[in-house]
Amino acid sequence: MVFIIDAHLPHIVVQQIEALGHEAIHTSDMEMGNKTPDELINELAVKRKAAVISKDADFYNTFLLHRKPPKLVMVKVGNMHLKDLRRLFEVSFPKIIDALSAYDLIELHHDKIIGID
Repeated sequence: MVFIIDAHLPHIVVQQIEALGHEAIHTSDMEMGNKTPDELINELAVKRKAAVISKDADFYNTFLLHRKPPKLVMVKVGNMHLKDLRRLFEVSFPKIIDALSAYDLIELHHDKIIGID
């Protein structure tokens, strides 16, 4: 599976996802870097059939209105220390992969993952 990691999340998320055998792209690695407009991120997600992982509510709203990106993991944890965020993804990522097989929108919280129809 392919994931696009939005600017509001650290690059370490890419490394964790790749270590689990998936492809991941951070917006900082795109041509326009972290200034890449959401619209271009959505276009890339559609083209690559990628899931976007973001903390940005704009992605959530665009998904609800237009079903773009095709799959969205909305990170709803607020600010965290890097080690805590790393641990959250380490523990949660296998569950996120499972949830994405059934849902197009996933919310990642400190203590749970919610799939939304």
